[in-house]
Amino acid sequence: MKETVALDHAQAQMVLPAAMADARVATYDLIQNRSMIVWGEHCSECAAPSCYTACSFFTPRSDGHCRRFTRGIETIDSGTSDKILLTRIAFRRWGKLEGRGPVRPMSKQEAAAEEQYAQPALGLGLAFLARREARQRTAGHIQTSRGVHGSFNAFLIEGAALSAKSISFTLTLVPADKTNPTLFQSQFSLNADWTRISIPVADIARTIDLSQGFLVQIEPIGEAEGLEVLLGLCDFVTWAKAVTPPSAPNMPAAKAKVVVWDLDHTIWDGILLEDGPEGVTVKPGIREMIEALDARGILQSVASKNNHDEAVTALAHHGLLDFMLAPQVSWGPKSAALSRIAETLNLGLDSFAFIDDQPFERGEVGEAHPSVTVLADTEALTLLERPQFDVPVTPESRGRRALYAVEAARALAAESASGDMDQFLRGCDLALSVARLSAEDAERIYELSQRTNQLNIAATRYSRDDVAAMLADSSGAEAWTLRCADRFGDYGLIGFAYGTPQTGHIRDFFMSCRVQRKRVEAAFFAWLAAQYETAGAPELTISYQRAARNGPALDLFLGLGFTLDSTDNSHGQLRCTLPAGFEGSDIVRVVHAANEPIPALNTEAV
Repeated sequence: MKETVALDHAQAQMVLPAAMADARVATYDLIQNRSMIVWGEHCSECAAPSCYTACSFFTPRSDGHCRRFTRGIETIDSGTSDKILLTRIAFRRWGKLEGRGPVRPMSKQEAAAEEQYAQPALGLGLAFLARREARQRTAGHIQTSRGVHGSFNAFLIEGAALSAKSISFTLTLVPADKTNPTLFQSQFSLNADWTRISIPVADIARTIDLSQGFLVQIEPIGEAEGLEVLLGLCDFVTWAKAVTPPSAPNMPAAKAKVVVWDLDHTIWDGILLEDGPEGVTVKPGIREMIEALDARGILQSVASKNNHDEAVTALAHHGLLDFMLAPQVSWGPKSAALSRIAETLNLGLDSFAFIDDQPFERGEVGEAHPSVTVLADTEALTLLERPQFDVPVTPESRGRRALYAVEAARALAAESASGDMDQFLRGCDLALSVARLSAEDAERIYELSQRTNQLNIAATRYSRDDVAAMLADSSGAEAWTLRCADRFGDYGLIGFAYGTPQTGHIRDFFMSCRVQRKRVEAAFFAWLAAQYETAGAPELTISYQRAARNGPALDLFLGLGFTLDSTDNSHGQLRCTLPAGFEGSDIVRVVHAANEPIPALNTEAV
């Protein structure tokens, strides 16, 4: 439901392309329930009503408030029977959409009927919904935080860019109580084709109490003037059980893992080919930003169109070369350079940010890799202010670059091996140290849960309070930390498991991709299976929840011999009967944190 102005109903006609019309019908089939947020036009710089007389951009609406959308929020008549209202917005400077919560779930049929009833001629949607929300509160229908959280699966945004190939926005939720400083914020893009963005409610509920008053805001990134979009559903939704929810390819990762820098006019002032390595100067604040990102464990690299040897010489001359992993300096497309960096670091491009002063280069990378966060050089000094880069500083994060440098030496040694990977791994003298979760490791486990995507079987994102609760757990559950090392060096704390030996249920497991395909998981689960069998468990079970990037986690468990009791591979229980054997488990030595060998395992179990 969209607000324009009471007694001022804006409506327009538009013929939709067939593909767009089909996509909108598909949205209706995807959902079972939805909320009905009342959206209104607002100003990102608003200090109403005092700004109405002081601001040179003030343009009055018929109700006296400021007009930030050229034609208001227009209801679109597409000539078809739309079950979800379609609207058009042409932004003016500082324009943004804003709605309020809490909201309750409605069936999609009920919502469609209310939209059709509330939006005709007199534009009474806002008043109608206000009366309905008042009735719900009186009846006690606004649920508790746990209830509201549990009622919805995601916040779904669908729409298309009309004035450009792609338009980027922020979605922000903040408590209505202005004394509460918490917020949830994420970026998304609408493309010229119909785009769906799905944000898990669980991610939002970690910082926003959805049972209390909150504001939800959708705001263009950068200059809003002249941007025009079509919007369909912008609401909390519950997925229909028979369908698979949409992924969100345009959503940047929750936390950035890699920043890729351009060189000329981005890291330094000047042009390397003209000024030479000693003639270019590092731009103010850039060295400090590179050092701060490094301290947070955010890896960095270079994608530059330059001569390789001169670029390396210049980076070394200015003391920046050691910060840059797998630098790509050539005259080829920068999108290809980012692909090579991602392959070398074994990290998904959705965890990358790319910074360049040239609009052409930013556009080329953004077109080839929509999941990469693309930023102009003028935004380089704002990185630490962005939620995407707000990651804890731990001993592991400070040493992450060194860990990846050691990993490069491992990769080089593996390439020169004869081709028998298991034989090569045996020669690496891999050792896995298993220890109970301690207070000293709590911050690292929080960080690891926030950063781990590919090998996170339940797509878990722990809060610090969640980790503290596990430390105090007296239910008989056990929380284990995993560290790994080999003859090349130390991987650090790379994994976590939380389970109950007597029942055999593993509540959670996630592991860094740095040790992927090195038999570490086989060694750990062989050890864990022996412990759980001794405790009387008949089988190992672990809950699986599919996420956009954790497909490798499911492959890992299926490769170990677990089976999934799900027909659509979206969620369920992974099971493995005890005793169990895991191929390659003897390649990695399992030791206590004090480096004492674990007691001999039951040979029948492994």
